[in-house]
Amino acid sequence: MENIDEYIWQRRIHHGVRQQNGTDPFTESVKAGLDFNAALERKDKLNPRLLTNDVMLELCAFARTVTQSEMYFLLEMLDFNFDLGVDLDNDQQYYEYARRAHNKIKGVKNRIMAKTHERNKDKFSLPDISFLVKITANEQPGRYYPKRNKMVDTSVLTDGSRKTAEPQKTEISEVPPMMKRPGGLRVKARSYPYCEDLGVSLFVRPEDAPKDKLDPNPLTNGVMLELLDFSRVLCGTHNGIVHDLIKQNFGTKLDTNLFSSQLPKQLGRKNACFRTNDREAFQKETYEIKTLEPMRRKRKAPDYHNLEELVAIRRRETLRLDDVNADVCPDSDLSYRCPVDCDTEMQLESEAASEHRCLMVVHQKLITSTLFCLRFFQNTQL
Repeated sequence: MENIDEYIWQRRIHHGVRQQNGTDPFTESVKAGLDFNAALERKDKLNPRLLTNDVMLELCAFARTVTQSEMYFLLEMLDFNFDLGVDLDNDQQYYEYARRAHNKIKGVKNRIMAKTHERNKDKFSLPDISFLVKITANEQPGRYYPKRNKMVDTSVLTDGSRKTAEPQKTEISEVPPMMKRPGGLRVKARSYPYCEDLGVSLFVRPEDAPKDKLDPNPLTNGVMLELLDFSRVLCGTHNGIVHDLIKQNFGTKLDTNLFSSQLPKQLGRKNACFRTNDREAFQKETYEIKTLEPMRRKRKAPDYHNLEELVAIRRRETLRLDDVNADVCPDSDLSYRCPVDCDTEMQLESEAASEHRCLMVVHQKLITSTLFCLRFFQNTQL
């Protein structure tokens, strides 16, 4: 099975800088020497003191942007395989088409899960691009669409892995069997059969020569659902991405449960810093990674200084109990009795009780037979 983790992280880096300002993304993390490609293992880990609050918040911003890029991953694969007729350099068309295609396939998935008449083999119609022409021609001032940073340099986010990473295989299969897990992938015995049958590629390689576009008419719900599933694999999870980056750069395992409760507190502290000096002090403060320690029962250490006093107290309690027992049972025989003798006495008592019951039964039968004979004799006389 070929390794595809490096491709996953390359696409995450490509979309994770979408909302950054300027050409240099995540400046504090780059200064500290962090690497954002968690697929390559670093030999030389960074000093944990370099993990400041500002660096941690930048990692969280990167993870948040990646996990919110599901519709952009989907549009990227659609544009790579089909001729959509959309000007992707136009931010407004890029956003509107991605949003409509994403919402449409999610609606189809919900209807299929609800066991309606729609099936995976049914034809899927891509959104009509006529509305894009109207939007571009009559641009409304108040209409929202996010603008992408197209001038950002993503190479600075992988300089650390180029210098200290161990070499790994980067070849990937066209349709890999995989499934999503927090922060990464694991193999399972399932592939993407609809994409494989139609010839749809899940991997977008901008450096490669553009492939021949496919005809969108045979596009089915099954193909779109598989593209949606792989888009969610690329997104990963917020805590999983942060965990992998912390482990890869600092060699520290992050407890995701404690991190989920710790992050809102850090954001609250950041928002509470109104003065410049307080804000700078908070940003330079080293981030404390909390770990969940196992519960241990503490034993009280013996006090050897008062050992003689403790022995004296125990001795007095023993003597007092002996006096009480002597007053309650002055004539009682508290000597030791052998268990064998006790068992013998109990056995004799049990045998005597059995003989008594047998005699009572015989006596009852004699009385019954005597009464029967008397009644028979009386009837004969009459």
